[in-house]
Amino acid sequence: MALFDDRLAQEITTLVKQRYIDLGMALGATNERENLTGKESPLQQDLAYLIGIANGGYDRSTEAISRAELALTRLLELLLGNVLHSRATIPEGFWRTDIGILVSRVRWWISVDDLITISNAAALAFGENTQATRMRIVRAIENGMLEWVPDPSIANSQRNKRVLRAQVERLRELRTLPE
Repeated sequence: MALFDDRLAQEITTLVKQRYIDLGMALGATNERENLTGKESPLQQDLAYLIGIANGGYDRSTEAISRAELALTRLLELLLGNVLHSRATIPEGFWRTDIGILVSRVRWWISVDDLITISNAAALAFGENTQATRMRIVRAIENGMLEWVPDPSIANSQRNKRVLRAQVERLRELRTLPE
């Protein structure tokens, strides 16, 4: 008896096809057979907005922050998403590319009051800031449990990582930080 059958192949094909459709829609196709038109695609609209933010062209407001968060989420999903919808860890080298710098600046613009240091995250999650608790936060970053953004004001790549306070609080409540 075979462990796998055509249902698995169909499931994988469906997942890949949906990813293909999602990418096409982001590029402006309204259905999977349509060729790309000359009009600005949703991806181009999102990029124009994110670039405007990174260049200092927008003031912070609740509406602007929500729009930026949505545009940034869609961009990262297109860049890092996969057919299994599993969370991808952003490689450290990404932050040295132009798109990484753009993402970093926009994330800082959106979350400037909510980004905390590894030391602060350790104290928040575990009640103390020790080498062991900082390492647990670093492992959570490496395992993809916490997203991080580089602090552009700190040149040392070992000390410039910032995490979102809300993510640390959520993991603390769930008690799912790695040992």
